[in-house]
Amino acid sequence: MLINCVTFFWTVKLLAICETGFHYRDKSPPSNYVVNISSNMQIFPPEDWLIASSVPSKFSPDAIQKVLNELTTENVRIFWESKLFEGHTDLTEPWYGTSYCVEAVPPSIMQKWVENAPNEDLHLPKPNIFIPTDLSLKNVEEKTSFPCMLRKTLFSRLWYKPDTMFFTPKVFIKMDFHCPLSNSSPESSVLTDVFTRLLMDYLNDYAYDAEVAGLYYAVRPNDTGFQVTMVGYNDKMRTLLDTVIGKIADFEVKIDRFSVIKETMTKGYENFKFRQPYQQAMYNCTLILEEQTWPWDEELAALSNLEARNLEDFLPRMLAKTFIECYFAGNIEPSEAESVVQHIEGILFNSSTSVCKSLPPSQHLTKRIVKLERGLRYYYPAMCLNQQDENSSLLHYIQIHQDDLKQNVLLQLLAVVAKQPAFHQLRSVEQLGYIALLRQRNDSGVRGLQFIIQSTVKDPSNLDARVEAFLKMFEVTLHEMPDAEFKSNVNALIDMKREKYKNIREESAFFWGEISQGTLKFDRKETEIAALEELKKEELIEFFDNHVKVGAPEKKILSIQIYGGLHSSEYEKIIHDAPPPHSHRITDIFSFRRSRPLYGSFRGGAGQMKL
Repeated sequence: MLINCVTFFWTVKLLAICETGFHYRDKSPPSNYVVNISSNMQIFPPEDWLIASSVPSKFSPDAIQKVLNELTTENVRIFWESKLFEGHTDLTEPWYGTSYCVEAVPPSIMQKWVENAPNEDLHLPKPNIFIPTDLSLKNVEEKTSFPCMLRKTLFSRLWYKPDTMFFTPKVFIKMDFHCPLSNSSPESSVLTDVFTRLLMDYLNDYAYDAEVAGLYYAVRPNDTGFQVTMVGYNDKMRTLLDTVIGKIADFEVKIDRFSVIKETMTKGYENFKFRQPYQQAMYNCTLILEEQTWPWDEELAALSNLEARNLEDFLPRMLAKTFIECYFAGNIEPSEAESVVQHIEGILFNSSTSVCKSLPPSQHLTKRIVKLERGLRYYYPAMCLNQQDENSSLLHYIQIHQDDLKQNVLLQLLAVVAKQPAFHQLRSVEQLGYIALLRQRNDSGVRGLQFIIQSTVKDPSNLDARVEAFLKMFEVTLHEMPDAEFKSNVNALIDMKREKYKNIREESAFFWGEISQGTLKFDRKETEIAALEELKKEELIEFFDNHVKVGAPEKKILSIQIYGGLHSSEYEKIIHDAPPPHSHRITDIFSFRRSRPLYGSFRGGAGQMKL
């Protein structure tokens, strides 16, 4: 009877959690919603198609006991994946040719499990400290449509945006820890990555309870240090935030967990060579364009020599110069957001044991992008790291401009107009490969177009020629475009920009992008819609003729060419041939990067941001 009463108590708790999650569930893309509903229709009766298993229907101790009775050693199924089994398998699955075997667990092994089982009985979990109890909506007097800067000190800057659209008891928090030392070398970059992974590992004790209660968090490295992201019900968000900040403040390196993280990261780096060729092309493009990025092989070499003591020495030095960029949005009052950030500063900067020190404005990091030369085509040929991969890949990048209202909308409209014709010609008609696409590229505000093609049919140099051929064909299409078709494309782009955010994550992702890049154009969509409404077809044609068409006077090209196993002879030829006219072959990425001028950065220091 006592067990049933306790079980009933926890079932009521579970029911409350499920009902809260169901009633305050974020909107999702319609395609995802349709797939979920259609899946539910295969399992549940019609009256439960919408709620599915989101809300338990009733308390049934007999059903619970029945499930518990099935949790025996006789019913267990174990999946074990290891290189130790190589040569000891007798079956092969038909899709990927993976070798495997199926064996029954010997009774003697199961008996050992029973004999060595711990004496402790299974017990119900401890009370979940993250379950929300207050789901009321805050009454914020000034309901601004865009983020505003509430607070700025030597240690942090706080941006705030109240919920004026979703009206749910949720909050979104983003905190960028700007630490110049974090990415100053391949070793520093790897150590920062290890630190964030260890931090997430230490937080695993809280992960399940937080997720059950509708709270989500992540700690990840980025280009200026590391980033903490949190989203969920605001009632217990402070509790979770205090937990994460406490782990940062009291961080210690546990040698056993360090070894596990190091092994995981080593495997990840070693598997880099097995990435698809188009992914290697994208990686090399980023390596060429971004001022301070490090090659994966140098990071792997740094990682192989790291010990736990290296992280212990590094972390205080990294945090000794720190600035925190904060964004709080949702169901939270301005005074509460300020109080939270002030509390964080007190823990990390102002206590007697604090390791964080302020970052001088002159040392704030900026992310700058290489400026390509007009009228010149740069190309970087490289063999695919996996010689067994027959695919080759091309990334044909056309660098156009740095963030500018008029040119932004022209580029966006051109991408809308050209996307389908590019896919049709390169994928459907010429059948160059399964991956054949055209899309925009934005590197910290430096914008352009990129064609990405992966193919066994042609080598990258020939793929480059096919892109040029398409642009010549598209030039005619663009010049002959009827006015009605032009207006239809403009309206389609405007409709995309007018689409409302589905949840606080989507809204915050847009505003945070403006903050992190330093552009601060929070009304970007509104101003771009106004510019599109005034746009003329002749302006789009002029933009294409000046920046994109073959032989355009302002054109800047970077061609990343990854040669697969089928095209190794073509690779040998291209590296020995002299570059064609108006072309330059990049032989050393880092010498090239150092030799080129850079675009200015929109990102400023603590006292330099223009509002």
